[in-house]
Amino acid sequence: MFNLGIYHLSGMDPDRPWRNESAAFEQFLNASRFGHVTASVEAARYLSMGSLEGVSQDMKRAVILLKKVCERNGHLGFMIREALQAYLQGSWQEAFVKYLLAAQTGLVLAQSNVAHLCEELNLGYECQWRYHNYSILNYDPHPFALLKMGDYYYYHSPGTQEDSLSLAEQAISMYSRAALAGSPQGMYNLVVLAQEGHSLPRSILRFVNVSHHDDLDMVMEKILKRCVDMEAEEAVTPCSLALLGLQMGKALRRMTQNGAQLLLAYASLLSVLIFAVVVPLQSSLGNRNPTNTLRARNGVVVNREQDGTMGRTYRGAWNLRLTMNGEQWLRQISDLAVTASGVCLCAFWTTLLYHLS
Repeated sequence: MFNLGIYHLSGMDPDRPWRNESAAFEQFLNASRFGHVTASVEAARYLSMGSLEGVSQDMKRAVILLKKVCERNGHLGFMIREALQAYLQGSWQEAFVKYLLAAQTGLVLAQSNVAHLCEELNLGYECQWRYHNYSILNYDPHPFALLKMGDYYYYHSPGTQEDSLSLAEQAISMYSRAALAGSPQGMYNLVVLAQEGHSLPRSILRFVNVSHHDDLDMVMEKILKRCVDMEAEEAVTPCSLALLGLQMGKALRRMTQNGAQLLLAYASLLSVLIFAVVVPLQSSLGNRNPTNTLRARNGVVVNREQDGTMGRTYRGAWNLRLTMNGEQWLRQISDLAVTASGVCLCAFWTTLLYHLS
């Protein structure tokens, strides 16, 4: 493609034997997308001047093309390799210096590594912030750096309420850029900020196919669903847990709008309390020693032989019978309460799952 552009530029095309700079620019631009260095420089030159018909001046695009060329510098790659080897060998300070030199050229990788080493070497939070901030000024910043800058703005202690709102807006901007770059953590952070009452940018609303007229629950649900789609399918993540909690909250609110279902919810709460009381009671009744009853019966016989009084014998037998009947009655009542509570809980969860579907 680059050679074809040269043909158009020199007028050597047999079909169009005249100088055609517009066609040459298109070929240079296409070749630059495949990493051709000279084509990138030529395309950047035309973009910076804006002299061609139909090609407007675009300085930002020209700088991006030239920056990509600079990042292919062999000396820069050699320095990055030396810094990596020093880091793997445990010479973190040497690696920091080499990454720092490379970071001054604007290389995103080196700037992110310098910020990481600032944290590892305890060089202060300002050092981390400076190089993360440098890295997000590039044309294609890494989502991790955007999240770090968003955390900085979110957790920074503001002086006034106006400063707090300004920092929150900047945090939302950083998290939004990370989310649009495919970061699930950025989406989760946006949901947290939306729950706190902050407005989300229109770019995020368009990204999840909602409008600013939709209610907050729908917006958060769409964002969390998109977040879950980006994550591993079988993993339990903050987004999946938050989505489950949001959907269960919506289902409970729908249930409370119906009188019968609201009564069922209260009955289910009462059932939980019954379980908490009855199950330990049944356990204590089941753990009673059956030899105690036998000892009581033997004690009744001994008393009758020693005292020779029939009244004491019958009174002890009657008390024993009342005790046994009371325990049996408690077991029956507790079994009935557990059964009724189980039915209520089954009905409650069935209704809740119906509203979740």
